[in-house]
Amino acid sequence: MKPWPPEGYRWYREACEMFDYPARAFGEPLKALISSADTVLDIGCGIGVASRMIAPWCKRIIALDSDGNALRQLEAEALRCGITNIETANDSWPEGKLIQTDIIIALHVCRAMRKFDNLKLVFERAKRGGFIASNASCSLSEEPFGELNAALGIAHNPCPCANGCYIKGVLDTLGAHVTCAKVVYDFGQPLDTLDEALRFIRWQIGADESAAQTVEKYVDRYIVRFGNRYLVPITRQSCGITFLK
Repeated sequence: MKPWPPEGYRWYREACEMFDYPARAFGEPLKALISSADTVLDIGCGIGVASRMIAPWCKRIIALDSDGNALRQLEAEALRCGITNIETANDSWPEGKLIQTDIIIALHVCRAMRKFDNLKLVFERAKRGGFIASNASCSLSEEPFGELNAALGIAHNPCPCANGCYIKGVLDTLGAHVTCAKVVYDFGQPLDTLDEALRFIRWQIGADESAAQTVEKYVDRYIVRFGNRYLVPITRQSCGITFLK
């Protein structure tokens, strides 16, 4: 995963608020999975948008992430909102200890979910089941920045399929009852200035400052104005995989 820029947490938080993420994309299957007596482990929770969403639905949440700064933001937001059932754990996964909980969720922890042993560990540590979201494949025409990538010589599909079919197959093999669905949803980025929009797009495609002039040349194709701000519209595609034991 590419490192976050200094303003990345703010960007992500504002995008989640504008596009009601993750509720709009994954709220329905998560709410159907979780019960009021459950302890839920949120692997790779980041700033905790999923943890805060599911907090009213369960007894306890363990929000696990290796990014201490993101966890501090989660703790501050939970305190501000009066949420008392989220416990943060600053640890890496799967290297850190993975305790047994009723439900395990992992939203776009793609790299960690590409290995059989990691998926087996999730299956073994979940008492009842869990939910995994991974990037779905998209065609060249569906890429958010296709023309710009081509102009910069960046290979097709910068957000490649995270192999949801592999995840489903492993869980099937382990004996889980698995359902999956492709989810298509708007998850663009609101930004304060044109300069921010340029930096955001460079970060999204993995280009450094040497690409600044080319990005600026194409930027009008990828941004819209709303009020005094800018928006980079992006359609995301994910596989939502629910498993039960």
